[in-house]
Amino acid sequence: MRAAALVAALLTVLTAPVTSAQTGCRPPSPQVSHTTPWAQQLLRPERVWELTRGDGVVVAVLDSGADARTPQLAGSVLPGVDVITPGGGTADTDCYGHGTFVAGIIAAQPMPGIGFAGVAPGARILPVRDAWGSDDGSAATMARGIRVAVDSGARVINISASTDYPDEGLRAAVDYAKARDVLIVAAAANDAQQGNPTTYPASYPGVLAVGAIDASGRRADFSQTGPFLGLVAPGVDVQSIGPGGPGHWQGDGTSYATPFVAGTAALVRAYHPELTAQQVLDRLLRTAIHPGVSVPDPELGWGTVNPYGAVTAVLPTEHTVGASVAQRVSHPEVPEPNPVPRRVVLVSIASAILLVCLAALAAYLGPAAWRRSRTRDS
Repeated sequence: MRAAALVAALLTVLTAPVTSAQTGCRPPSPQVSHTTPWAQQLLRPERVWELTRGDGVVVAVLDSGADARTPQLAGSVLPGVDVITPGGGTADTDCYGHGTFVAGIIAAQPMPGIGFAGVAPGARILPVRDAWGSDDGSAATMARGIRVAVDSGARVINISASTDYPDEGLRAAVDYAKARDVLIVAAAANDAQQGNPTTYPASYPGVLAVGAIDASGRRADFSQTGPFLGLVAPGVDVQSIGPGGPGHWQGDGTSYATPFVAGTAALVRAYHPELTAQQVLDRLLRTAIHPGVSVPDPELGWGTVNPYGAVTAVLPTEHTVGASVAQRVSHPEVPEPNPVPRRVVLVSIASAILLVCLAALAAYLGPAAWRRSRTRDS
């Protein structure tokens, strides 16, 4: 198994060493970005934050951990579970940085003077460490991580990693999540230019596979394609946070497109708690920004994830009898005018018109008759 991200592109906005000589881990980025990244400008998730910020929804991030010390994730990261280290433990630290970057796209808090924020800042991150780096995980650890995430209360699972080989244990874990109403969002992977193999778990039924687009809306050259692709999201020059400090990193990969969709799923699950995982998946597809080609398209799926549409669209067919319907978006109604003063005004206007008409008639008949009489007298 390999991480779906282009790990080499996971760099700070300013060039920084890959690891710290003291800890062997990635150091904090020295650069804090004060402008809003293009991905957030495109998706504008803040438009629905008055309705939902994802509160109450636990999103599991199967990755290298998530650093709870990072300021924009402070208070949003649960202790989590380490499924790769003998003896286990928590996963709320992150030496490699990949998991923190992903978690930031999902749930980073808005902060004054900082342009970057996560899609669902009210969501809670459940870090599940199933790898320490780019190549030390396996299908077995991923499968174990999925089961742990489900049993720990996750409603959405973000998997920014993939394997080219089907695995029965991994498929069984996916089925375990589906049976317990948990939505899995997985990266399509980055080998489109190296044979474009089918990837797992992204291609398993019921998993929402995510590809990457650039700022122009075109599919990223590396983003893998296929009939299993569900949605696309920003995955080129993506900005997020790293471990250990307030600075921002920048990177490319379907790894980073995936959490934009997982965060949107958290918004939907918070605002529409009556929907099943499959209904949430369907809603995300049906409300996507249309790619301008016949859908589903093998390169762009159903289109670009649309947080506003996913939350606010009215799709009556998704509700079943007995389901508790969440509060819908309501637009202010224009007050109906008071009928009494309206009638008074109408009567006044009619009276005025009548008086004008009578005056005009009198003006016509009066002077005209007088002129005619004078004419006769002459």
